[in-house]
Amino acid sequence: MRRRGRSGGCGHPGDELTCERLIMEALFEFEEGTMPPDARAELERHFADCPPCLRFLDSYRATGRTLRNLKPREIPPTLAKAVFEFVVSRCEKKR
Repeated sequence: MRRRGRSGGCGHPGDELTCERLIMEALFEFEEGTMPPDARAELERHFADCPPCLRFLDSYRATGRTLRNLKPREIPPTLAKAVFEFVVSRCEKKR
């Protein structure tokens, strides 16, 4: 992953992959601990170099904590998937 450039994405103007898209595609595996170690290390380096992505990660984690606090039982996997897909679709609409 490359650092966010002036274009608002990762790397150079015209790149199709933006920080947001890369993070959204990798975030679930990253947080669940199922991401391969080399990919996890690369994403951690990206977070260290990209404050906007780190803020997004913090927000994502805070949202998860809030949802868990609202219900004393585990969030059904179908609900978690639906929320994740909703967030991804909202990010794609912003482009």
